Amino acid sequence: MSAQPVEPHPPAATATYDQLRVLADEFIDAADRHGNRVRADIGNQEITVHMMSPSNPHGLIVSRLIVQIAGQDDRALTLAENRVHHPQIGLCRTADLLIVTGEAYDRQDDDFAVFARDVSVAVEVVSPSNPGNDYITKLRDYPRMGVPVYAIIDPRDGTVAVHSGPDTASGEPQYRDTPSRYKFGDTVRLGEWTIDTSVFPRYRST
Repeated sequence: MSAQPVEPHPPAATATYDQLRVLADEFIDAADRHGNRVRADIGNQEITVHMMSPSNPHGLIVSRLIVQIAGQDDRALTLAENRVHHPQIGLCRTADLLIVTGEAYDRQDDDFAVFARDVSVAVEVVSPSNPGNDYITKLRDYPRMGVPVYAIIDPRDGTVAVHSGPDTASGEPQYRDTPSRYKFGDTVRLGEWTIDTSVFPRYRST
């Protein structure tokens, strides 16, 4: 249940990705020294920096997801605000939550980010200020990287969309199926795990 690999960039582009990941860490460290939290993502041979100011509902949803996954499966690891990447195609994104198995995590040989093909589920909680990052950018890039399941939790309207089955039938890797759509209160299937969304808060004002 993973996308076919796209053609890797030539060696020069690969070197560029290695250089960009060093710069990404430098951006994050510099922001942290000034009391700011940022994400630094990589795509199209450039770095995109996002300010991080998660709200209470955003953080509560992520923490409740972590508790639910841990309660179902002691083999599963939940990684909040963790980077997922595919160096061969020069992509790195920061996810609100990644779910990986312990075996997949043990395969990692790079502390910078989790290799995308080892991720079971990526979850994003939509921010009112930048919904396009989840609905457009990551919906495009996660299947390109081979992430098998991508869930978008939207506290603005109390909905969840689950995308799965990336393939290359259209020529460019994308999720092949119509997304499964739910409302807060439904039980949602995320890969091997089920989630009770009735405990998710909505934003009070958007």
